[in-house]
Amino acid sequence: MMFQQMWHFLPITALLFSLSDRTFAEVVQSISDCDHYLLNHTLPHVPGILEDGRILNQNRYKIICQTYRNRRRFVTLYDVQNKIPVFSAFRFVDQVDRKRPKTYWKIEPQLENESTNKNMMRENKMKNYTYQASNKDYKANNTFDRGHIFPSSYASSKEDKESTFTLTNIVPQAESFNKGSWNKMEICTKCVMEKYCINSSGGTEGFVVTGAQPSLNSVLNDRVNVPSALWSAFCCYSAVRGAWIASGHWGNNVQDESKHKYLETMTLENLQHILGMSNSEFVMFPGTKCPLTTTVTEFYPELKNCPCPPTVSGSITSPPSHFAFIFPLFVYSYLHWVSC
Repeated sequence: MMFQQMWHFLPITALLFSLSDRTFAEVVQSISDCDHYLLNHTLPHVPGILEDGRILNQNRYKIICQTYRNRRRFVTLYDVQNKIPVFSAFRFVDQVDRKRPKTYWKIEPQLENESTNKNMMRENKMKNYTYQASNKDYKANNTFDRGHIFPSSYASSKEDKESTFTLTNIVPQAESFNKGSWNKMEICTKCVMEKYCINSSGGTEGFVVTGAQPSLNSVLNDRVNVPSALWSAFCCYSAVRGAWIASGHWGNNVQDESKHKYLETMTLENLQHILGMSNSEFVMFPGTKCPLTTTVTEFYPELKNCPCPPTVSGSITSPPSHFAFIFPLFVYSYLHWVSC
């Protein structure tokens, strides 16, 4: 499929993840210090970027153990060329604070200087950052929001929520998409995880990976890539159901055509197929028991006061897929990446 060709990135240079002596390092070559945010401590398999637990092109893609107030909160794979995340991954647990915090936008200082502070810090408005976006990149437009990859509403404590307001966890997202169908998807998925992602110990535990698909030539402020699409997947063991459950979502980063729009809930297999390429599959949760061919849509009628897709006679109704029409818009060529 043509869309599968969009993940044509630079050639792989294998780099084994090995534990670093820098115990509190923020930008690291090792995932070991923050792999507890990943199901089975295993990284996604991202064709051309991250394969079999190995990162390629270390100069371009940086692992950030997102650290705030000396504590790691979640993990991000960041693209310093496009200045957006490839993905952020996190563990969804019981919430102790549900309020959206009043906070300021932060940056990752170690992207600019490896020897500097390990903690994310407030951006310097007078400084131009070479390897990441700044708040002023987003201020000069009326079209795109600062769209969270790891949403603040999913974080547990007040400080966890504050940590999501780092520009390394943000992409330019079409305003009505961010506030509309994507937001409804986030809330609906959260409702599912709160009700069904109850582990064998009785605690809430779900694993989420959310990312952005870069566009070919759409750039904000001549610096920040505007993704063509966003995607998200979750998986958990449900003691309530006595089984593993999972679902995925994918959406064009364009303004919603209607306030009644819902994103289609899809299987992990379908989402991985969309994001993969002809000779390498995208795998959200490698080596796990996450189901590939089922979704959680059967639970939607049980979720009251949650903006899940409406049901008709017990069946989920969703808008028709538009993938066949938009695939060509997102195709990446190998020569484009080599020349960047």
